[in-house]
Amino acid sequence: MIDESKYSKLTPSAKVEMEKITDEFTKSLFDTAYNIANERETASKEISLRDILEAQQQVRQKNEKIKSFENKKYRFLFLISFSATIYAIGGILIYLFLNRDFSLQKDLGLIIAIVGVLLALFSILYTQMISKREYSRSSESVKGRYNLTDSFDLVRRWQIIEELSKKLMTESDKEQSTSNSLGFQIRFLSHKIAKDEKEFLKIRELLQLRNKILHENYRLSTKEYSEFLQFADELINRLEFLNDQQSKNMPSLRIIKATYGTSKKSVDATRELNLLINNSRLEFIANNEIVGDPDEGTVKSLSITYEISGKEYTRTFNEGDKVTIDK
Repeated sequence: MIDESKYSKLTPSAKVEMEKITDEFTKSLFDTAYNIANERETASKEISLRDILEAQQQVRQKNEKIKSFENKKYRFLFLISFSATIYAIGGILIYLFLNRDFSLQKDLGLIIAIVGVLLALFSILYTQMISKREYSRSSESVKGRYNLTDSFDLVRRWQIIEELSKKLMTESDKEQSTSNSLGFQIRFLSHKIAKDEKEFLKIRELLQLRNKILHENYRLSTKEYSEFLQFADELINRLEFLNDQQSKNMPSLRIIKATYGTSKKSVDATRELNLLINNSRLEFIANNEIVGDPDEGTVKSLSITYEISGKEYTRTFNEGDKVTIDK
């Protein structure tokens, strides 16, 4: 979001030019996203958020390649200029060696040429030294920004995941004082979209990385960046799909009674399970994350009595099972 107080200081012509540049970037980003969607054979139906995010990465990488090419071209031109100066100095020295009858009056032009060449050489070397120093600083800055920017790609995706998950929350979810807390959201996400226990844990790891990036300036390794960026994109796709389905009319699902535990000790999980219902679909992993561990050291089960489209059903799941209830 642009700071309006700063934006207002732009002159009218500057605003027009800025809008042109913005439009050009938007068009480039959109064209790249369309090509990505086309490669996935989804462009005829939609261009997803994942396509836009990947397009942003490609555009940025393309700009970095252009900068790298420009720097190589500059170094090549410097090498040619420096070589030409050295050859000129070498030629002058050979001339002086071969012409031992050197005199100030006769060879004044040669002296001026020597001074000119030496000044040119000094200028080239000084310019190169300053440029190298600036490039070194820029490289360190870009290197830091590159790693940090890559890391913040993951932070940005987590923000998108949070926004999409909030859209999926029911009104009762939103009314809770804890609905905006990371703890509530991670539980909601883990039970809602995790395919298995492995993904359940990976969502938590994704949050941990996000926190390390924000609070500890953590820089991802290439492996971490690739692995978790892909995982985050998969989560975004699932959440987008669920949000799309939510906008359509689906049969209503309501948990009448849910009990988690053993025959000796158990707790009521009705309210917690109703909070996990979205789009008349209940999907989560039956484990102690629901309502805690009512009977430590034992294998527990989850009994659910629910109503869907006016009909009542009862099902039982073992601890660790993937629970899926829909129409």
